[in-house]
Amino acid sequence: MAGQNLIEQAESKQPQLMQHFIHLVATKRLSHAYLFSGLPGCGKRAVAQVVAMGLFCQNPNEDGMPCGQCPECGRILAGDNPDVVTVQPDGQRIKVDQVRYIKDEFAKSPVEGSIKVFIIEGAETLTTNAANGLLKFIEEPVANRVIFLLTTNKSMMLATILSRTQIVEFPSLTGKAFAETLRENHISENQIPLLSGLTNSLDDAQQLVVDDWLANCQHELSRWFGQLAKRDDMAFVTVQTGLMPLAHDKDHQAVILDAIILLWQDTLQTKYLSSDAQTVFPALQTTLTEIASSLSRNQLLTILTAALATKKALAGNMNIQSILETLTLQILAAMTQTA
Repeated sequence: MAGQNLIEQAESKQPQLMQHFIHLVATKRLSHAYLFSGLPGCGKRAVAQVVAMGLFCQNPNEDGMPCGQCPECGRILAGDNPDVVTVQPDGQRIKVDQVRYIKDEFAKSPVEGSIKVFIIEGAETLTTNAANGLLKFIEEPVANRVIFLLTTNKSMMLATILSRTQIVEFPSLTGKAFAETLRENHISENQIPLLSGLTNSLDDAQQLVVDDWLANCQHELSRWFGQLAKRDDMAFVTVQTGLMPLAHDKDHQAVILDAIILLWQDTLQTKYLSSDAQTVFPALQTTLTEIASSLSRNQLLTILTAALATKKALAGNMNIQSILETLTLQILAAMTQTA
């Protein structure tokens, strides 16, 4: 079952790349070295593992896709196949003894099958010496070896490694696939729509939920938005009492502004597309509908234009409290003007 889940995960995240690599397995045309580059959570490891399963599976389908159920698939998934070597960073880096282990394994012949597979995660964390140590194995291909280097930051890789591997760029996940990735990582269902609107990086998403920062941000923005819906001047006070304590640094400030922009984009969408459309703040659906019906097109466009301008103000080093207070006053003015 776990093997089938991994295959489904790889296919849902990267259907085209999965199909391409399974075809290479079936036609015995795999190259000796690949560099998989993409954001955290985009499916690099899943694709590499499914390819490894495809090379050893006892019951592949007619297209070469592994079954995910046979003993060989299970052993690879459990890390028990001696011919599939997987290495992850130990702390912040791949350590020297790990590189020594890779070299030793590379020098050995396959134990049970006809090929050895190496999956090295966090390849950008290799030290220069360690990367150079692997380089000679990449430069001198061996017929029954295939190596997958996985990285989230291709620019940190040695140019010599980049030039000697086939670089495969993993595209960002679709909204549906990213939402499923967040669920797999136990992100609250209430936070998934907003996170999907803010980022396509699992690492970034996980950082935003640390210490309930995103939950608190949702709560305070919902309070602020609800006050605006009532044309309540207390929204101005909420900037200082609710939003400012969350504006720790430029990164968090940018997220707050992005979330505000998404809120008003959803309001405009609710007015013209569908009141049933999913919003980044599911709990505010009723309030969104009320605001959308009470404001004219020109009013909404004025507000959205003001919200979009906040990012430029932040980039220009304007004080975040001034940005949010000014925006709040602009919104209140736009909401009370003649439609």
